[in-house]
Amino acid sequence: MLIREEKRNRFQAAILVLILSGIIGNLFGVFLGAVLPEGSLHDALSKSKAFGLDPPLSIDLWIVSVSIGFNVKLNSCGLLFMFLGLIFYKKA
Repeated sequence: MLIREEKRNRFQAAILVLILSGIIGNLFGVFLGAVLPEGSLHDALSKSKAFGLDPPLSIDLWIVSVSIGFNVKLNSCGLLFMFLGLIFYKKA
């Protein structure tokens, strides 16, 4: 039973590392995109790809209406930071 809890805690920590490193990487990519002059490097770092539910899923049940949406926006720095975060997490 203790092994399952340890695996679950390690999985939760890995997900947290992925999310935080993705956020930091996206912020870094936006910063570099604002600082760098126009060119191919600027375009590679500042362009991002969004995917998810757009527009959000809406369910109208006459009495109550529910909307569910999810959207993720990543750029190349975010992906790089997520990859590096997982590597450093595995080494630790």
